[in-house]
Amino acid sequence: MAYSSRQFIQPHRSSFTRAFSTGLAGLVLSLGLFTASTAQAAGEAVAKAINAIGEFTVFRTDGIQEQLEGKGSLPLYEGDRVTTGRGSQGLMEFTNGIQVALNEDTDFLILSRWESDKGTTRILRLATGEVWVKTMGGPKPLEIETPVATAAVKSTEFALKVQPDGQTTLTVVEGIVEFGTAFGTCPIRTSTISYGNRGKKCTKPAPTNVSPTIAWTQGIRQ
Repeated sequence: MAYSSRQFIQPHRSSFTRAFSTGLAGLVLSLGLFTASTAQAAGEAVAKAINAIGEFTVFRTDGIQEQLEGKGSLPLYEGDRVTTGRGSQGLMEFTNGIQVALNEDTDFLILSRWESDKGTTRILRLATGEVWVKTMGGPKPLEIETPVATAAVKSTEFALKVQPDGQTTLTVVEGIVEFGTAFGTCPIRTSTISYGNRGKKCTKPAPTNVSPTIAWTQGIRQ
């Protein structure tokens, strides 16, 4: 049974903001970011939360806080900050079919970039936590930014985990992910793992058993 709630909160300087105020080593977003206020004013949701276990909270740009419990349909807009609490998980789906599962203690911002030759690319600015991503129905562009790295995909399944110090671990289940830091980009392929650390190039991909890495997604994806 789904449950959602709304409440007004005063703007505050979040851990997410502090994490990124020290500098983003991934791609710089400088091309045509749509603002959340524009999207929300027009009622143009870019995604929806469809399942939640425990504490799944959405912070709107207008100060409204909303939560989802269980299965439901909570619209998500550009500029929304999405978090999960300890022992909590969530599942969301973009309007273009990209699915994203959130593990516990995850915190990210939803953004987009539009380019005349590529169209719209959805972006998750991940401050901390762990996500699983799967594109559905053919290639669809998506980027995930962390404090030290960026993962860019079109048609793939992968998991990305960010430690409190920014260290980023990418595990590719299927397909190819372009995994980059300020020091270069590496193509990471099916059943391999790579690490991104501040001030260094991503590590050489190494073979890995992906099943234990994504085992946590089984419950929330049901």
